[in-house]
Amino acid sequence: MQGTVRRRAAALASAGALLMGVVVTAAPSGAAPATPGVTATQVTIGATVPLTGIASQGYSEVAKAANAVFKWVNSHGGINGRKINFILKDDCYGTPGFGCTGNPNTVQLTKELISTPVFATVGSLGTPTQDSVRSLLNSAHVPQLFVNSGSKDWNNARVYPTLYGWQPSYTVESKILGWYINRHLANQRLCFLGQNDDFGANGLLGLKDMRINPVDTIMYDPAGLVTGGAGYFAPFIKKFLSDSCQIVYLDTIPGATDAALASALQLGYHPQWIISSVGSDPVTVAAPFAKAPFPDPEIGALTFTYLPTSTATNPWNAWMRKVLLADKADFPTFTASTPIDGNMAYGEGWGVAFAGYLKAAGRNFTRASFLKVMNSTTLMTPALQPLRYSQTNHQGLTAGYIVKVASATSATVVDPTVYTTSPTAATTLTKVTKLSMTVPAWLH
Repeated sequence: MQGTVRRRAAALASAGALLMGVVVTAAPSGAAPATPGVTATQVTIGATVPLTGIASQGYSEVAKAANAVFKWVNSHGGINGRKINFILKDDCYGTPGFGCTGNPNTVQLTKELISTPVFATVGSLGTPTQDSVRSLLNSAHVPQLFVNSGSKDWNNARVYPTLYGWQPSYTVESKILGWYINRHLANQRLCFLGQNDDFGANGLLGLKDMRINPVDTIMYDPAGLVTGGAGYFAPFIKKFLSDSCQIVYLDTIPGATDAALASALQLGYHPQWIISSVGSDPVTVAAPFAKAPFPDPEIGALTFTYLPTSTATNPWNAWMRKVLLADKADFPTFTASTPIDGNMAYGEGWGVAFAGYLKAAGRNFTRASFLKVMNSTTLMTPALQPLRYSQTNHQGLTAGYIVKVASATSATVVDPTVYTTSPTAATTLTKVTKLSMTVPAWLH
């Protein structure tokens, strides 16, 4: 990534602080004016997430894992004298049915958070759900931080100056996977199955940027899983089989990944699966097949990650396990031997990011000054690269590496090089220097 001259100068001037975990910019002096969601002892934030319903498989853990981070820092004195109060609203991914017990009206739930009031929404999940509320939050001047989705739409600082993504965009992810396809799986017939929103559209765009044109392209509706179950996917997979596709690329949520794998098993179809990070977590995908009399059908699938693999030995993984073990309310069955799945790591990652920016913002801050700190601060998080934003770049992370699902609980690194690429039509990749895995002292 290329930083601005101003940001590079700030980074050089604050190198010592970076080693501590944050690059701290000057905080506003004097007493801060009243800021919604902020009191002398507490910062209240909120999120709409699928705790139940179609996308709750695995995803229900994400915000809970972030909350485990907040509970951890609260139990160690808070941030700059304040505790973090995290309010979760179950929006069922905006889709009623399929075990939904929350309110699938994301707009209504977001209005409730605004009126609470919250300082910001942090870590709300879902491409279609967050598309539906970005104008509402923007007009209310409520920051919409770390949206749990890789849509390119989150990186639109001119129109939505208070909206920030966190993970790499679906386009960048599919371009890096597309590079691997071109290099190692060239001249094989590829079919594409994606969600019928930015998730599928942005992922398909990345493949086409890498000059990969699928034999078949099918966009599914998440609501189809509610009405049709796994059988909804059977015609799609049958089409791929009849067209002799050797590779099937999935931009799918975990429930849809399972439906695609199950349909292929019934047909005796065994393509090379390439699955977006969003729907490939080994633990989550394997769960419905746990009692099946056959091996986990996801084993051998290729995917992408911007976080260290769960089996990697590093200080961040050890710290994340310690945090989850301490949260008996959200993770009552988590033990010293329980795998840290991708959803847990994802939530802890942006939980660390919010806590880090809150620390860097100082004692006195407003919404505007907090966002200025975000735009000029480099953070160490569990991710494979430093987390950086700017006034013009609100995407968040932009790099990762390719892994292969090795078992029902783990993935192995295929290529240890961390790559990034332009979200535009460029077909080249750039190597990224991995961030030190040292956990900042203030988080211990």
